[in-house]
Amino acid sequence: MRKILLSTILLLLGITSMAQDVITTKDGNDIQAKILEVTTTEVKYKRFSNPNGPTFTISKNDVLIVKYENGEKEVFKDTPKTNSYKPNTTEKVSEGLNYSQYKDFYDKRYYVSQPGDPYSPGWAGVASFFIPGLGQGVAGEWGRAAWMIGVNIGLGIVTILSQQSFTNYITYYNRPFPLVYFASLAGRLAFGIWTITDAVKIAKIKNMYNQDIRGLRTAELHFSVSPFVTPTQLSENSTQAVMGLSLTLSF
Repeated sequence: MRKILLSTILLLLGITSMAQDVITTKDGNDIQAKILEVTTTEVKYKRFSNPNGPTFTISKNDVLIVKYENGEKEVFKDTPKTNSYKPNTTEKVSEGLNYSQYKDFYDKRYYVSQPGDPYSPGWAGVASFFIPGLGQGVAGEWGRAAWMIGVNIGLGIVTILSQQSFTNYITYYNRPFPLVYFASLAGRLAFGIWTITDAVKIAKIKNMYNQDIRGLRTAELHFSVSPFVTPTQLSENSTQAVMGLSLTLSF
């Protein structure tokens, strides 16, 4: 009986002496584990209560401290986050450029709408549908809009005058009228369609440029979050470790 009891005690002591690591997460949970591997981005481990079970993975950014079986501790810092972005053009752009300076850098076919885009290609197209040239103004190009509206008014005058001439010619001569009237109609229609597509193009390209400028601003901002442990004096003979996170910003 004594041998059985002694064997049981030794077995229990053997179990408690097994290698055990503790993973403390940033939300305050302790994971009893056997760490298998620590990579540059994650920690792989098995649960201490189930060493033959599945392998788990946790991001190092979610880990505050790891206490190893030999008593060593390791504090993990977040990988600094760089706000990289994928530009819409390979050309070098900077703030303050006019549309005419960067319009050839972009291909409107690759435009993808993003929150914060200042111009609406749809509304620009609708505006130019009703008043050719107005869509360019909606997209912020009022100088371009002014001459387009002027051209449209001129074409309208030509159409009205040629229509009157067409009516009078048919009335008095009873034969086909020269193609001035029909040419003015066709020209006005073509010009109207072109102003619609041009307004949409301008809005898209200007949005792509603004996306790149926002990306440049964001890329200049770097930040990192690091855990820290600070001893706090509670009384003359008592101290307590206080854990927290520090945020570092660089511009």
